[in-house]
Amino acid sequence: MKTTIAVILFFLSSATFAQEFNRRQTDEKVKGEILIGLCNKQGFLETPFSDWFKSGYDAYKPDIEIITQLKPYADKYKITVVLGTWCSDSRREIPRFFKVMDNAGYSPNSIKVICVDSQKTAGDTDISTLKFEKVPTIIVTNYNKELGRIVEKPTTTIEADLLNILQKD
Repeated sequence: MKTTIAVILFFLSSATFAQEFNRRQTDEKVKGEILIGLCNKQGFLETPFSDWFKSGYDAYKPDIEIITQLKPYADKYKITVVLGTWCSDSRREIPRFFKVMDNAGYSPNSIKVICVDSQKTAGDTDISTLKFEKVPTIIVTNYNKELGRIVEKPTTTIEADLLNILQKD
């Protein structure tokens, strides 16, 4: 009985400290609903974000040769994505990013997605160490060492830029 109570208390206390994913709020500057703080792909699959996410995801055709080269790196690196659901660059690049990650076999556990408001704050999520100015910013790290980032838009394609970053390590 004591063990059962201890287990229940453990799970209840864990839930208290867990951050909520895919929180929504109204951004007065953009006059609309945005995602804020920690998010995952599921958040983009819900209205009103699904309109731009699904169409961008479905339309993007990643380079299969580069995807094949990305596969051995899957889940060996952490990728942090900072974006604004209000931002046209984010709306263009983030569906493409997820299509590349899905095709290359990356686990959602290796990708941290943080949505910011038009003031580039993320609600309760601490982003002070990320040092970003523009969105989207995709940061690739290995053991907390930054290897590279893609800022606003890739120089060539998402998959090619990611491969260039990963091959430098």
